[in-house]
Amino acid sequence: MVLTELDYLLTSKIGASASMNALDFVARQVEVRRFEIPEVAPHVRGTMAVMRGYQDADDSRGVGLTDAMNVVLAAAHRTADLFTSDRRFRFMRPLTGHSAFRLLPDDL
Repeated sequence: MVLTELDYLLTSKIGASASMNALDFVARQVEVRRFEIPEVAPHVRGTMAVMRGYQDADDSRGVGLTDAMNVVLAAAHRTADLFTSDRRFRFMRPLTGHSAFRLLPDDL
């Protein structure tokens, strides 16, 4: 949760590139085992790739760490179903080959 707050604060106060730089620093520290992020560490680089892929989306606000991590975790679990009311996932595409996310409960 600290990373999502860091992402939000840097993005909203400085800009998306500041957030990406901070996440890159954290990812490097994880890779050399100076920091540990249990459970999600293998997904950090994939999450950053999703963030970069949507950096011009949503009036150039891009997508944040939380949304990008949800895309990557959905792919890891081989699903396109997300329990969310966040409409941002209407323009984001799953990494599973599905054409779109199914947003629950709206798409039931």
